[in-house]
Amino acid sequence: MIATIARHGGIAKDQTEIPPLPPGVKLTTLDNSLTIIVREDHSAPVVSAQAWCMAGSIHEGRWLGAGLSHVLEHMLFKGTTNRPGSRIDQEVQEAGGYMNAYTSFDRTVYHIDVPNTGARVALDILCDIMQNATLPADEMEKEKKVIVREMDMNQDDPGRRASRRLFEVAYTRSPYRYTVIGYPDIFHQVKTEDIVAYYREKYAPNNVFYIVTGDVKNDEVIAQIRDAYAKTKSKPLPPVVLPDEPKQSAPREVIEEASVELGHVHFA
Repeated sequence: MIATIARHGGIAKDQTEIPPLPPGVKLTTLDNSLTIIVREDHSAPVVSAQAWCMAGSIHEGRWLGAGLSHVLEHMLFKGTTNRPGSRIDQEVQEAGGYMNAYTSFDRTVYHIDVPNTGARVALDILCDIMQNATLPADEMEKEKKVIVREMDMNQDDPGRRASRRLFEVAYTRSPYRYTVIGYPDIFHQVKTEDIVAYYREKYAPNNVFYIVTGDVKNDEVIAQIRDAYAKTKSKPLPPVVLPDEPKQSAPREVIEEASVELGHVHFA
């Protein structure tokens, strides 16, 4: 796209205005500040539903570097007060769907893709796990072992190690310098109650939004999510304060030797 710039009275004015929402997208904010973004697309009988929590590795406060957000990514499909984890898997499979999740620096996202006949099931499950996850202690211990193995695998992967070093060198104060998955020494200090408290704080409706696109009707999606959150109120959230990065005055580099067959370089 080429933007046309015109000058009026010495001030440049961009005549290519970017709309606040893409065409066909509807945004709704509920009374508890939960945001719902819907785009109807009836070109194929499929639906993709996503639940975003605006909490990632940079928001972990005193547990910065522990990977709490990533732990929740592993745990939310393990069961709720309404259905055990096995039932969640079964319902998604019966609906012909696929579910997964990922964690980044500033978000944790849970998504389910289904045929249009399974849209209500997908939304029901997402609304359930975002509000009513039980985070059972026995499952937590199992997942902690899985996460430790992931940490080891990341350390064994030269590409991921190089990527991690890039962030550690590029940032000197920002929490973006810490790996999303966390560090073993901090991770092993975390107790179940710490993760539960983090879930209850960060997964408030005013810190969550839903994205639904595909063969759905906007009003039906809004009505279902509104009903699911009818009793859930917004909560005060601690302010997110990111330290200012000092200006970089010279190049910085780290060279790490390891017994790998190929060299890996990350540059920024």
